[in-house]
Amino acid sequence: MEIALIKRETTGSGPNLYNESQTLTKFEIMDGAPVRGESIPVRLFLGGFDLTPTYRNVHGKFSLKYYLNLVLVDEEDRRYFKQQEITLWRKAPSKKTKPATELSE
Repeated sequence: MEIALIKRETTGSGPNLYNESQTLTKFEIMDGAPVRGESIPVRLFLGGFDLTPTYRNVHGKFSLKYYLNLVLVDEEDRRYFKQQEITLWRKAPSKKTKPATELSE
């Protein structure tokens, strides 16, 4: 079983639409097939990757999306795929306020 982080950029519009996908990282989670009904927790730290926020349809010309791609191989070498879009955003910096004692002076 393996998991991959994929970045997909889409530029242009209509017949001039161009897609470009890039696999940022790929991990083999486990060797062999999991037992039916088994739950396998996965934690993927994104701090080590050069990521930007997700952009959707900027002026109808540009999109940037990220996907997690899971590939599962069973005992009979059948491959199962699942791709899930993930949304990334930047948290706004917190505004520092003055303590109440400074405000009353």
